[in-house]
Amino acid sequence: MNILHAITLAALLHRAPAAPAVTCHSGTVSYRFVGTPGSTFTYGGTRYSVPRSGSIELLSEGKVYLAANGRTLPLDVWPIDGFGTRAVPLQTTESAPPASDSAPISTINN
Repeated sequence: MNILHAITLAALLHRAPAAPAVTCHSGTVSYRFVGTPGSTFTYGGTRYSVPRSGSIELLSEGKVYLAANGRTLPLDVWPIDGFGTRAVPLQTTESAPPASDSAPISTINN
């Protein structure tokens, strides 16, 4: 019985450390800009055009984007999903005045 008590006492005194707590990123990881194909916007200093799939997802670089009409708009007003992505609806190309800059447009083929 002494050996059993010794093993039990040793187990009580030398407990394994608790498993590390898993914490997910609590902020925005990326933004998915959703709009009609061809809609343009500027984010992080680069101008983008929405591909045929209707959306383009970019890693989080800032809190604002430049819409096709030239207005700077906030991004963190849209709901965030469980993966840290915010879906940002873009205005349609027809309702935006034509862009006057000649900066190249970045596209992603989907």
